[in-house]
Amino acid sequence: MTVRPGDPESADAEVVQRHVKAVGKTWRDPVRRRRLFERAVRLREEHPGLPDFQVIPDARDAAGLLVSSEELLVRREDLAGRDDAVRRNGLVPEPVAALGGRVVRLVPAPGGPRRSVVGRSADLRRDQVPAEVSYVTAMAVVIKSLGGAEPAERRWPPLPSGTTAGASVRVAVVDTGVTRQTRTDGWLAGLAQDPGNIDELDTSPHNGKLDAAAGHGTAVAGLVQQEAPEVALAVYNPVPPDGAATETVVGAAMVTAVQEAFAAGQSVVLNLSLGTTTTDDEPPVALAAALAEIEALAAASPHEALVVAAAGNYGEDRPVFPGALPGVVAVGGLRQDLTPAPWSSYGDWVTCSVIGDGVLSTYVEGAEDPEFDPVCPDTFGPDPFALHFGTSFAAPQVAARVARVAQEERIGLRAALDRVLDGAPALPGYGRVLTIQPSIGT
Repeated sequence: MTVRPGDPESADAEVVQRHVKAVGKTWRDPVRRRRLFERAVRLREEHPGLPDFQVIPDARDAAGLLVSSEELLVRREDLAGRDDAVRRNGLVPEPVAALGGRVVRLVPAPGGPRRSVVGRSADLRRDQVPAEVSYVTAMAVVIKSLGGAEPAERRWPPLPSGTTAGASVRVAVVDTGVTRQTRTDGWLAGLAQDPGNIDELDTSPHNGKLDAAAGHGTAVAGLVQQEAPEVALAVYNPVPPDGAATETVVGAAMVTAVQEAFAAGQSVVLNLSLGTTTTDDEPPVALAAALAEIEALAAASPHEALVVAAAGNYGEDRPVFPGALPGVVAVGGLRQDLTPAPWSSYGDWVTCSVIGDGVLSTYVEGAEDPEFDPVCPDTFGPDPFALHFGTSFAAPQVAARVARVAQEERIGLRAALDRVLDGAPALPGYGRVLTIQPSIGT
């Protein structure tokens, strides 16, 4: 499009073009991702309030994979009668109640030696205990391009006063939470529940700069509210602002979000703007268990639950979980011209795709860490809006659209999804091509 001086839309289009050209290639840089992995490990070792991680080898990715160094996971049925083998290996079994007891955590016994989870897993397998690592379902800490969010010239109009949420459907955003910073334009008002779901923005490291995924949940929640302002919105924060949480913690929050929606008499669309690959391309234990528990809850309830997840930003067809789990709506990313974004994950497991390059949404006040924008770190002032990049910001567009259609047309969530997808053109590897947030200039 032609750039017109003084025109906010033209200015935003120029920012998107510059971002894609200058830093888009960093999405797929394994050296950079490995450095971010190692930074996350180091910072968590220095932060007593966060669980420790470690990097394990991955035959298909030179960066490796980030996992918990504090737990292994095993399915309940695979542990039956093998508790002695667990204890011989210096571990203690802890059933995960939040996942319906479907999964057992295996944690080091107090005072025991510190060992690699890969070595522990191998020893357990020799004792016929098929223990798996606990993957980190990462956001920006792993798959963030240089540059991050960019300041936007455009703004949404203030949220109309008197907007009220309906009672039949809610969207639950499981993410970093939402900022406690107050906006004057009405967006996100009332969502922050201090201390329940607050994104603290600057914890790892605490250096006066925004953490790697600071504001992530705020941007996701803003997209949901902008697309579906009359649908109830709940925000959860199992993920700290560095963007990294174990699948166990995320899975527990998924189940809690569904339980609370059903208790309130609402069907729920669950938005998960996070994900991970695995060493064997098989589903992570805790995420699969969380989905099974949600399906069981829905089977016993008059209400529905639909899980929508980001497809991931790996730029390849390798499955990313939870998006690639059966029954989950996986959302890929497109460029402004509705062609595939080169960084978006893809495959026959992707349900649909929307624009993920330069998505306009709410953001947070604060200064970027030069680690993530060494060329020109930005500072965001009051009532900030930003252009966001990644499938993290594609998924909530779809989650909100489905919830809105379900509520407005008084139909079920799966029926609403079918309605949203109906007639949309198909793009191999990217599912149905949807236009929700419009292209800049249209």
